[in-house]
Amino acid sequence: MEDIRCLILDDEPIAITVIESHLREFKDLRVVATCRSASEAFEVLQSERIDLIFLDIEMPKLDGLSFLKSLKDPPLVLITTAHRNFALDGFELDVVDYLLKPIPLDRLMQAIGKVRRQLRTDREYHSNGLDPLSYIFVKSDRENVKINLMDIRYIESLKNHVKIVTSQKNHITMVSIGEMQHKLPKNLFVRIHRSFLVNLNHIQNYTNTYVVIDRKSFPLGNVYKNAVLEVLDKNRI
Repeated sequence: MEDIRCLILDDEPIAITVIESHLREFKDLRVVATCRSASEAFEVLQSERIDLIFLDIEMPKLDGLSFLKSLKDPPLVLITTAHRNFALDGFELDVVDYLLKPIPLDRLMQAIGKVRRQLRTDREYHSNGLDPLSYIFVKSDRENVKINLMDIRYIESLKNHVKIVTSQKNHITMVSIGEMQHKLPKNLFVRIHRSFLVNLNHIQNYTNTYVVIDRKSFPLGNVYKNAVLEVLDKNRI
């Protein structure tokens, strides 16, 4: 597996030093840059390939969550903070994990394991110049069922499961909506809400607050609205 290229964003030098020290325990992790402000991190992301961001929340000028919301196609993210109350906001943005400072090495190892699994899946789907995906297999009713991507209308989150709604039938499988979002091609599927991932080809109409698929309205979440409208407006005449 390729090296995992990391960016550490934290306004506290000591916190950066601690994370860098921990990361020396992982042979496949490479710290490409350390930044103390969101503006520095923006510059790095424009010039470097970054696979993983270690993201502090409380920072001057632009906080970590606002920074993350501003990214059109963010890398994987591990939140690092001293405050538990940011956890829900972070998971709504599909971060891989939430690490409470001071970060124990064993807890970091668990989080890096999640990162490796996610990156391995992404790279398998997009490697060798092959068509990223025209279908997927999902475990439903004790079987691995083949689903053509073009048949998927939308995917709905059911806590630690998702419901995949297709033109033929619905399938419920034990996977998070965040994992589905990472696995499916971004030119075909877009996250519009914490609970919904939709197939762009099946959107019949839209406004600034919702999209319509099969005569059913789906709300645009505040976190996702701007990115969704930007994609849809590109094809507006």
